[in-house]
Amino acid sequence: MKNMECKHDGSHRAECGVTASSDNDPKYSVPDDHTGTVNSRTWGGGGYNLDRYRPVELHDLIRLGRDYDGGYVISKSQIEKTDILLSFGISDDWSFEADFEKRKRIKIYAYDYSVSKKCKKLEIRDNLGCMIGSFLVLRRSKVKEYWGKISGIRQGLNRLYGYFQEKHGRHFIPKYLGDSDSGEYISFDKIFRELPGAGKLSVFIKMDIEGDEYKALPHLTPYFDKINGMVIEFHGLNFPGKFEEITELLLNNYYVAHIHANNAGGHIIDSTLPMVLEITFMHKNMLSGSVRPSTAKYPLEGLDFPNIKTLDDVVLDFS
Repeated sequence: MKNMECKHDGSHRAECGVTASSDNDPKYSVPDDHTGTVNSRTWGGGGYNLDRYRPVELHDLIRLGRDYDGGYVISKSQIEKTDILLSFGISDDWSFEADFEKRKRIKIYAYDYSVSKKCKKLEIRDNLGCMIGSFLVLRRSKVKEYWGKISGIRQGLNRLYGYFQEKHGRHFIPKYLGDSDSGEYISFDKIFRELPGAGKLSVFIKMDIEGDEYKALPHLTPYFDKINGMVIEFHGLNFPGKFEEITELLLNNYYVAHIHANNAGGHIIDSTLPMVLEITFMHKNMLSGSVRPSTAKYPLEGLDFPNIKTLDDVVLDFS
């Protein structure tokens, strides 16, 4: 996400003559041998220490959101504790938010500049230009294709603003999460300063912002007492320094409740470690008594699904 660009996992700019990507397109370059088992003690090559992210043993995990990409696993106790859900990175899927709301009456604040009306109008304009160009050179199939794209963009906007209505406690804010308040970016400081009713451990965070997590998360520490948990998609783990630095801050106050390797991300070169991890954190004050480390293999049957459903999932073995 770069300043003044309408992006989430790629530019929305239409390229005339280029067919739109399918729903199953990976967000990252996926090597042929990206699947397999990663053992927490015997992973190959360099990178981060996977065993630091071993989950604790929990028996109340539940999946929220759709199967495959877009759904995440959290603890039922986190749902019960939550009054406010902050969601960063929406795109065209809010199944996690909708499932959360079905189980607990909450307020939802969703942030994503890439699907703002401004960005979508630019996308419509670009596709309209391509459609007119195709019409002038008598490429009828392309005219139909670009008209279909324009119709899809309009339908997507109607769905987005149909679901996110303030009168129902669902707020959509057309901003990216960043480390400051500038242009299309908003900071955690401003969010929590303006957030009504954020009591102790009453907030849950969902975050999938394509690498901007490393800029934003260092500014979250003053608000840990309000946040019972987070599910965060960490990207670019081939450069593990930032990842380890950020997660060290989190692990001082949070346990890992669940972990899943995103099979769209491939693995670090010369290593078996996944390039993208989805990690659920639970505040340590949410658990009392002794806490046991998990000895499970992830993905967990019935809870986890591969992000790209046509490819095998990556196994993280903590046994």
